[in-house]
Amino acid sequence: MLNLPLALGLGLGLALASLAPAPSSGIERFVSAMEGATVDEQTAGLTNDQHYLASNERDLGLIEADVRDRGGVLVAVGADPGYVLAAWADASALILVDLDPAIPELHRIYAAFFAEAAAPADFLRLWSAAGTAEADALLAAIAAGDDDAAALRELFAEAQPKIARHLADLGKRMAAAGVPWLLDDDALYQRTRALVLAGKVIALRGDFTRGGVVRLLGERLREHGQEVGLLYLSNIEQYFLYGQDFRDNVGALPFAAGGLALRTLPGRPAGFEYIVQDGAHFQELLADPKVRSVYRIRGFRRGDHLAGRTRFRIDP
Repeated sequence: MLNLPLALGLGLGLALASLAPAPSSGIERFVSAMEGATVDEQTAGLTNDQHYLASNERDLGLIEADVRDRGGVLVAVGADPGYVLAAWADASALILVDLDPAIPELHRIYAAFFAEAAAPADFLRLWSAAGTAEADALLAAIAAGDDDAAALRELFAEAQPKIARHLADLGKRMAAAGVPWLLDDDALYQRTRALVLAGKVIALRGDFTRGGVVRLLGERLREHGQEVGLLYLSNIEQYFLYGQDFRDNVGALPFAAGGLALRTLPGRPAGFEYIVQDGAHFQELLADPKVRSVYRIRGFRRGDHLAGRTRFRIDP
């Protein structure tokens, strides 16, 4: 698999970029700078020794109100949550960072599907069994001439049923909660699709626990006057103690005033806790060597525990 930065996937992104004017705004200059970023070739091992091609966090709707129209750059790990959050937030750019080399490749597929699908129903069809032939032809076209064309289509074959089930489940749960989201609200869908079409979605192989891509991201944001509105870490923090590289990486990110860090942790008896924290407060805690893990931070949480379907806020 290729370990390259992504903006709409390689062939499609280059074709659109050749037609685009030179970057004129700060966000455009930032995205242009990140397209040439070097990835982290050496990363920690895969979480639980598996590829998480579809998120298992099923209750993102619990934090929709926290995320809504927050703006700024969204930095996210994982497969699909970044797209959902970007729509709610009306993000100015989406930077996807994951240590699993399969995930940036999966984002190539997402980019191609967003570019092709003008509406949510069209996007869902490409992930469905009924849309397999159309999706396969689309991937063959964008990967034509690539050495990894067969691997990309193999990744799609593995991911398709998992993602189709996950998106269907998300749709049911969002509907039950009365929360509009990426794939049932056309205005939200067009927000994320517009980011893709504008080349403002970048996917990189990177490890938050090591110096490299994340540190560079912080530097590029500051150079071009951009701020992080949302940092979505999923549950990666449960797998390590806070080392100096992680502290420095998060500390290097320029959070907007009111910018948020979002994380999940396993709930009891099932599911996940969804934890919201002011980004600057998170950085302050990471500067304290006594704060050695996310579980120390979790001790400051507020809210009622609801059997794994819980939203907490960490207050200063």
